[in-house]
Amino acid sequence: MALLLGAAALVVALTGVGRQPAPGAAPRLSKPTSSASTDDADRALCEAIAPLLRESAEAGKNFVNLGHSGTPERDAGIPQYRANVEDWVGRIQPILDAHAEPPRFLTRTTQQFIDYTLLYAETIRPGEGTEADAAAWNNRVVAYGGPFYVCHKLGVQW
Repeated sequence: MALLLGAAALVVALTGVGRQPAPGAAPRLSKPTSSASTDDADRALCEAIAPLLRESAEAGKNFVNLGHSGTPERDAGIPQYRANVEDWVGRIQPILDAHAEPPRFLTRTTQQFIDYTLLYAETIRPGEGTEADAAAWNNRVVAYGGPFYVCHKLGVQW
């Protein structure tokens, strides 16, 4: 009987059965807003970061084009890629910080993109890639979708 109750409790815990969000609780993910003030703030941020987003996308493509993880060319490219990312973060982070108010979808996803790009660059090592490397790279790509979506919707392209 105890085993059955334990299994039932595990199912409830894993599926969230019986849990309701607290009244007035904000959802964990929010749809991008489209108020005039947010659009103006987003456009200003997009215009400021567009060249740096293009630069990061190109640097990522160039690094990947060196070859598969573990190849001598890719391993040799890690220090330069890391240095480029550190320099890039030093230039984009102050711009994001200056445009952080009001907090919104664009600022959150851009910060995630910066963080995952830096995390990937700082943790990759020569040799075969790890699951953590792949996760950081994939999270970086997903987070890039936020600025890409918002900025392109507002007519700011790179």
